[in-house]
Amino acid sequence: MLNKSQFLIFKFQKLFEYLDFVIRYCLGFRILILEFGLLALLTNCAYFNTYYNASNYFRQGMKGVQNDTLKYDNENFNKTIEKTTSVIVKYPRSRYVDNSLFMMGVSYYYKGDYARAIEKLEFLILNYPQSNHINAAHYYKALAYLKTRKYSPAVIALKESMKSKKYRDRARLILCYVYYQDNNYSALNQCVEELLSSNLEKDKRQVILKLVAEASHKLRKYEPALSYYNELLNNSRTGEEKKKYKSKIAKIYLEMGEYESCRNFLEGESDVEFQEILGDLCVKLVNYQEAKDIYLTLTASKYGISAAEVFFKLSEIYRQEDSIETAIAYYDSAYTRGSTSEYGIKAKKMSDVLRRIQSLGQETENLDRAQFLRAETYYVDFNDPQRAAGEYKKVYDNYPKSEWAPKALYAHFWIAIHELNDDSLSNDLSRRLMDQFPATEYSMSAAKIIAGSSGYNDENAPEP
Repeated sequence: MLNKSQFLIFKFQKLFEYLDFVIRYCLGFRILILEFGLLALLTNCAYFNTYYNASNYFRQGMKGVQNDTLKYDNENFNKTIEKTTSVIVKYPRSRYVDNSLFMMGVSYYYKGDYARAIEKLEFLILNYPQSNHINAAHYYKALAYLKTRKYSPAVIALKESMKSKKYRDRARLILCYVYYQDNNYSALNQCVEELLSSNLEKDKRQVILKLVAEASHKLRKYEPALSYYNELLNNSRTGEEKKKYKSKIAKIYLEMGEYESCRNFLEGESDVEFQEILGDLCVKLVNYQEAKDIYLTLTASKYGISAAEVFFKLSEIYRQEDSIETAIAYYDSAYTRGSTSEYGIKAKKMSDVLRRIQSLGQETENLDRAQFLRAETYYVDFNDPQRAAGEYKKVYDNYPKSEWAPKALYAHFWIAIHELNDDSLSNDLSRRLMDQFPATEYSMSAAKIIAGSSGYNDENAPEP
């Protein structure tokens, strides 16, 4: 049994053991807290470091962009996508997720992956409506839609982006491109009027004028087109620009039939492009010899002119003059100098057709059929109804007893009424058809057309 002194010593030992346990427990808990805090701090640093790197790569990538166009390719947008993906996947509750989505969407746009750009930007717009990037997201989404020729959603997105003053002018400018590419010229004109009435920078004004000038030209609204092109010409800074707009103006005069204005406008110009237009003008004036001289000079030029196109135009003159051998030679030259070009392909076709006409002209049997097929060739392959009419006339004049005569006479009648709009000629031909070939389907069809029978249907009539 313990005495009093031993009992007190025992009590103190137990007390010290308990205090030692409490101290050790508290120290361990503090260490645990510190460890957890340190882990959270390290995690936060890693997350912020990933986002910081993404932002830095994005800024570097945007340095290669000018006027919403990527001037040179770089890896920065690839790295931006990699880092922003890490932020979104690993830290989905982060306050930087909307920023990351925006950078990712824009990066996909500049990489040319428009479907993913639209997907990411649309996700941002739908799920983070309070984000500071909403208007910018609409703008870049519109650009991606424009690249994929989805014009209606592009218009909607641009109008949404216009709610921001920062993007209003840029969006209106792009909206003009959308309307132009969508051939919505009425909406384009309205948009252009609003822009031109504002204080546009000179360069942007030139861009807008070019769009509306080309649209007006396509619609054959020649007077406004001339006005716009003249303003573009007056504000051009380089000789190349001036030449381009002057060429446009000259061609419009040519299309309008303002031949004297065209000639006066190009007076003193020696550039090959202007000389070609003068050659075209001579063709319009049926001054074939001057046109030939100009075109032949141009075939020797090596600057800014398509030899295939010039040889093709020479061929067309000789074909009009019935110089078939020469026409074929020039068509072949056009094909040789540009076999895959627009004029080279057309030249090959025309050369083949002329050779067929040559072959028909050399027939010694079935001359009536050969003459009819020559007429068909001029009508169908050359789209020359006037010349075809003359060739059809040779059939029924020279071979009145031939089985091809009534069909040729009807074909001539058809051209007179549908192509030449010559009522007097069509009446004469219909009477001749009914007099000479009264029991044929051709005479009955002609009679119905002239009489304006309610039972007549163009679709059921025999065609030439």
